[in-house]
Amino acid sequence: MRILDLKARTIFTANQSHPLPSPSIVRHQLAKRKASNRRGAMLILIVVMMIGFMVAVAFSVDIAHMHLARTELRTATDAASKAASASLAETLDQNLAIAEGQRIAAANTVNGEPLLLDASDFRFGRSVEQVSGKFQFNQGGTPQNSVAVNGRRTFGSPSGPIPLFFGNVFGVNFFEPVSTATATYIERDIVLVVDRSGSMRGSKFNDLIRAIDTFVTTLDGTPVDEAVGMASYSTFATEDIPLTEDLTQITAGIRAMSVGGNTSISRGLQAGANIMAGSVGTQFVDQTYILMTDGRHNTGAEPSTVAVNLAAPNVTIHTITFGAGADQVRMRDVASIGGGRHFHADTGLELEAVYREIALTLSSIMTE
Repeated sequence: MRILDLKARTIFTANQSHPLPSPSIVRHQLAKRKASNRRGAMLILIVVMMIGFMVAVAFSVDIAHMHLARTELRTATDAASKAASASLAETLDQNLAIAEGQRIAAANTVNGEPLLLDASDFRFGRSVEQVSGKFQFNQGGTPQNSVAVNGRRTFGSPSGPIPLFFGNVFGVNFFEPVSTATATYIERDIVLVVDRSGSMRGSKFNDLIRAIDTFVTTLDGTPVDEAVGMASYSTFATEDIPLTEDLTQITAGIRAMSVGGNTSISRGLQAGANIMAGSVGTQFVDQTYILMTDGRHNTGAEPSTVAVNLAAPNVTIHTITFGAGADQVRMRDVASIGGGRHFHADTGLELEAVYREIALTLSSIMTE
């Protein structure tokens, strides 16, 4: 018994010298080890994410830079084409048109630098309106009415390519945007055909006078001088103002008219055609009629018959109805035959707005 007791005390003493860790201690040590491993993995993940973030920032900065440069190039190219086209219309000299286009291009900056253009960046030709309403440019076509400009910031262009901020990260150090623009000078003869029948007496005719004034003022703001004539009608029609670039004759002519009689829209349109006969012809200019009434056609031939006779690829007939009693259906039909638009105005202010809108659509400069 003593021997056994001694052994037991020895084992107990040994266990006291090297006690086994409790389960809670073991769990704590394992948790610490795992936490240390997680911190190491998280640090690696943060480093990777930071690298990705910096790459994304660099990419975003260059994308924004490229977008701005492309917008600036488009604006400068458009301006150059418009300037060259206006110069061509005024001087009929390609060299002067190129010089003016280059001057305006250099006045616009792309990436903080003037846009420099070669003479070879300018092409001359003719643009023809398609059924869709878009213009198709034919280089070398005559008579010339268009200038196409190729705006470049590329290797080999006078201004050179655009450097990127962080392009070397992606192995691309430069951006080479290109923009093209075609400005078209449309020489246009316009005939206003106005209603002076009895229903226009009083405030309505005063509204028409103000609307014609607005039309003339708006048209005066375009880059070239359109030729405008004016016819008027009631029971019969008169050819009041022949085609002229002196638009003060139009404003004076409308004020000199007398009002009264029936409404013969067809005779008015035919009188307008007689005035348009003084034009140089659709081979060289576009011809536009602006036909206005406040009533219903009640004497003379059917207006659509005259419209059919006038219809041609370079002829446009816009129609305007004014007031509640105007025959919108008939006038819409005439506009459709003439390849134009129909407008309606209930008030004098609306009539002014219509004439202003038409004048703006007759602008001689259009850019593709």
